[in-house]
Order: sequence, then C-alpha cells, then structure tokens
Amino acid sequence: MFIVRVEHDAELMSFIANLANQYHITSAAFAAIGALKSAKLGFYNQLTHEYMEDLLVTPQEVASCTGNVSFKDGTPFVHAHAVLSDQNGSTRGGHLIEGKVFAAEVQLFELLGDKVERKKDDVTGLSLWDI
Repeated sequence: MFIVRVEHDAELMSFIANLANQYHITSAAFAAIGALKSAKLGFYNQLTHEYMEDLLVTPQEVASCTGNVSFKDGTPFVHAHAVLSDQNGSTRGGHLIEGKVFAAEVQLFELLGDKVERKKDDVTGLSLWDI
C-alpha cells in the first residue's frame, strides 16, 4: 500500500497514473480525499456510447473518490468515480475525468496477480477489463 500526498496544482488522474508507472504497478485500487480547485466529471450515455462532460470551475471538496488502475494500450489507465461538494454542500458525482488539486491524499493498494488490461467491449462501447 502506498500513502501519498498529491502535489498542489497537480492533475489528480495523471498523478495517480504516474505513481503507478513509477513503481511498476500493473493493477491497483485507490481512494482519495481532499479538495479540488476545479474538476471535470463525466456521465456515460448508454444509448450514444459517449461521455457527457460537466466542468466544475469552483472549489470542490472530495466527499468520496474511489477507483482502480489497470492498463490500456500499454500504459497505466486510471478509472475513478467521485462525489464532489461545493461550498453550499451541493453535490455532483460521476466519472472523474480530471481534477486540479488544491490538497489531496491518496491511498493506493497494489493488487497482486496478472496484469489487468482493458479492451474495447462491443456491447457497451467501453474499454473494460479483459479478465
């Protein structure tokens, strides 16, 4: 298990991918807490097979953030979902596409076993685990 503080102004998804790459982690689960300066959330439209994006440009508290690390096209791929809260306590949630960190801490749990790869699934249009 790795416990890390994410650098101020870092992009959270890239930071986690770089951490996995640095330590040669091929599959992991993680949780993150903290606050973001801004974020981009996604909602996957099951009919069109496209992500709809929601840009949050105000500071957000990370109420919950969980995800995993696997490989896609030969590089670490971070998949995360988050619930974010604004200054009024209003929440938004979904697929975390990106988040600019104000302050954050990540617990990364390396998973043992074979390298987990993502492959395109024809039914959903998503890149899902090929296990």
